[in-house]
Amino acid sequence: MFRKTALFTLAAFAAISFADGEFPSSNVKLIKHFDLETLQARSGNTCWGYVSPSGREYGLVGLSNKIAIVDVTVPAQARVVATVPHIEGMWADIKVYKNAVYVSSESTGSGIQVIDMTDIDKGEARLVKTIMSPGRSHTIAVDADGPYLYTCGSRDGTGTTTCFDIKEPLNPKPVGAPSLTPVYQHEAEVVTYKSGKYKGRTIFFGGGEGRGLEIWDVTDKDKPFLVRRVAYPFVGYCHQGWLSSDRKYFYVNDEFDESTNGIATRTLVFDVSDLDNADLVSTYSTGKSSIDHNLYTRNDFVFHANYTTGLWIFDANANPTNPRLCGYFDTFPQDDQPQFQGAWSNYPLLPSGIVLISDINRGLFIVDATEATKTPVKATDVKMEGAKGEMSTDALATGDDNGAAVSGKGTGTVVFEGKAPWQNPSKLSFELRGKASKGTPDTTLELYDWTAGKYDQMSSGSLGTSFGDQQVVGTKVARYIEAGTKRVRARLTIRDKGSWSAMIDKASWTVNP
Repeated sequence: MFRKTALFTLAAFAAISFADGEFPSSNVKLIKHFDLETLQARSGNTCWGYVSPSGREYGLVGLSNKIAIVDVTVPAQARVVATVPHIEGMWADIKVYKNAVYVSSESTGSGIQVIDMTDIDKGEARLVKTIMSPGRSHTIAVDADGPYLYTCGSRDGTGTTTCFDIKEPLNPKPVGAPSLTPVYQHEAEVVTYKSGKYKGRTIFFGGGEGRGLEIWDVTDKDKPFLVRRVAYPFVGYCHQGWLSSDRKYFYVNDEFDESTNGIATRTLVFDVSDLDNADLVSTYSTGKSSIDHNLYTRNDFVFHANYTTGLWIFDANANPTNPRLCGYFDTFPQDDQPQFQGAWSNYPLLPSGIVLISDINRGLFIVDATEATKTPVKATDVKMEGAKGEMSTDALATGDDNGAAVSGKGTGTVVFEGKAPWQNPSKLSFELRGKASKGTPDTTLELYDWTAGKYDQMSSGSLGTSFGDQQVVGTKVARYIEAGTKRVRARLTIRDKGSWSAMIDKASWTVNP
C-alpha cells in the first residue's frame, strides 16, 4: 500500500462479516479462513511463508498489532501456533532468511523486528532484537544470494533505502551508503545474477512512486547507481513487482492508475532482459475496476492480490506478455470499487502449492489453486518391450475413445516419457486411461525416481472391457523430474497368462507450479 498515511486510519477497516461459502471464485477453493476476531486484530496487511527444517509449512500473517504464525502443513487443520506483537499500526511487511523472520512497520518507533524461528515446530517464536535505525520502514526485501536485507521507504531521513548484511541471520549488520538510492523506493525485489550477462551483479528492481520502474545496481553497497528508469503511460504510483523465472520480464502493479486515471485493473509487463534498455512491452487486465496491490510469480504463473476483487491468477508460461486468466478468489464480495479494502497480499511460494491471501478486513484465507494452475504434460516418446503396437503421442494426450492399440503375450511393458515445464513443481500426477480388448490382463503403473535410479510402484489393478482411469500422484515430486533435462517417465506393465491386447486412450502427466 502506498505511503500517504493521512488518507487511512485503522478505524476505517473494521472486520466485515461474510459467510465463507459466499466468496465468488473460479478454479480456486477455500480450504480455511481465519477472521480478524479469531486473530484478535483490527486489520490485516501482508503475508509471507516459512518452511522449518523438518518441512513443516507456516503462514506469517501481518496484523495491526502483531504477526501471527499459522501452521499450514495440513491446511484444513491450520492453527495459530505463535504470535509476536508490535506497535499498533496499519502497515507492516515480512520477509524471511533461513531461521530469521524480519518485520518492518510504518508505526513510529517500530524499527525492524528480528524473530528467531528455530523452535517454531514447538510453537515458539522468539523476538531476538528490534533494530531501531531506521526507526520505521515501509517495506523490506531479502536477496538470499547476498545475503542482504534491504529496507524501502525508511524514515530516518526522507525515505531512505538501507541495507543489512544477514550472513548471521539473527544479527543483521548495517552496510553501505546511508541511502542506496537518493529517491524514495516503495518496494523492491533484489536479486544477484548467477549466470549470463549480469553474472555477479546485484540488481534492485524498485517501485519508483510517480516516476515509474527503477532499476538500480547495488553490487557495491557504497556506490550504487541507477541503471535505468522506465516511465510508462498513465503513471500513477509504481508500487511493486516480481520477476519471471527466467528474469526476462518484470510484472508490475501501479496503485493509482485505476483510481486516478479510471483504468481497469492493469498489470504492466517490462522486458528486463537487457537492463540498460529495459522497457514496457505490454499490459494485461482483469477488466475490473479494483486497485491492484501485491503480485508474485511462481513458475510463471502470476498471482495478484487486487484489493476489492481478491486473488487473481494468470498463466504466463505460453505467452509471458499476454498471460491467460486461469482463476480467482474474491475475498471482498461487496463490490469491485477502486478503494483500499480487501486483499492486501498473497503468498504462493510454499512447497505444497497452497496459496495464502491476507485481507485487510477479513484476515487470512488459505486456498487451493490446483485447478487453476494444473498444466498438462504430454508423452513425447513411447518405448515397448514384450509388447507391440503403434503409439501416437497425440492420441495419448487426451481421453477421446480414440486411443492406440497395444498387444502382447505374457508380460509386456510400455514406457512413456515427457518433459515437465519446470524443475520444481508443487504437484505431479500421471493419468492412464485404457481397456482390455482381449484377455483379462493385470496392470502395474510406476513412476521413475531419477534420484534413486529406479521405478516406484504406484498402483496395480486390471483392465476391464470398458475404458477406466488410473491416476497416480507423486510425493516429494522433484525426484520424478530429471535434473537439467526435466524428463518425466512412467511405466505400464501388462500381464496375462496368454495373449492379450489393449487400448491406451490417455497417458499424460499433470503438474502444478
